Amino acid sequence: MTLLDPLPVTALGLLAATACVVAGGPMFVAGRRALRLRRVLRSLRETPLAADAAGWVFVRGRVALASPMFAPISGKRCAGYELDVCGERSRVGGTVAERGPFLIECGERTAFVSPDGAQWRMPVTGERTLGVADPPPERLTELLEANAEIRWLRDRRVPLRIVERALESGSEVTVLALARSERATAVAETVELAATGTDDGLATTLTSGDGAAEPQLWLVGDDGAGPHVFSGPPDLRAIRPPLWRVALVGAGPALTLSGLLYLARAAGPLVAGRF
Repeated sequence: MTLLDPLPVTALGLLAATACVVAGGPMFVAGRRALRLRRVLRSLRETPLAADAAGWVFVRGRVALASPMFAPISGKRCAGYELDVCGERSRVGGTVAERGPFLIECGERTAFVSPDGAQWRMPVTGERTLGVADPPPERLTELLEANAEIRWLRDRRVPLRIVERALESGSEVTVLALARSERATAVAETVELAATGTDDGLATTLTSGDGAAEPQLWLVGDDGAGPHVFSGPPDLRAIRPPLWRVALVGAGPALTLSGLLYLARAAGPLVAGRF
């Protein structure tokens, strides 16, 4: 006898059991990620970046741009930015962001920092109030239109308060991430030069590059949670997962098991009727 036996088998119960089965997996993954991060933070120490670094690293360095980008409010060269937008005298609003990969220079060592799922904590680099009659630049208009809440405010002609946070080129940052080496293949390019009247009619072939694979160090996230980038002194308490999230490690499988038991109990009479 299980704890689910007193529960009647109903259509609503079957729907709830199915939802429990589906939700249990993501809950377990989120709990496992939180547990790993708490363990990493417990023994975390800032170390120099090594060429053969692997696993969790906590390094400090300067931002170097891998591709040019300019913040829309301040116009500063940056690796990425966030715009916190809300209506004037209103709490309605949203955040739009654009991030790209960048290089972190740690002495003689460099590494690429992935923007996928990244969590950046950046200082305020610009502020602007956009009035109803003020036409925003085309690029800023595209960014604002990408958010439904901001688009709703613009449709109702509400003045917007925009706060920009950008990761400037050359700024000092601290990065907490997983170090991983990836090989980028250098393509060997062959160019055939046509024959001319001065080389006895013979064509010449020039080859540049040897096609060798060159390892590159990347700082990436863990299970979809991107690298943590701090501009200024790192506040590790801000990224420490709460204990309730760690508890999802057990709650997720328990929820899935409960849903499966209920579904199995509901399917019992159907299976028994076939024999």
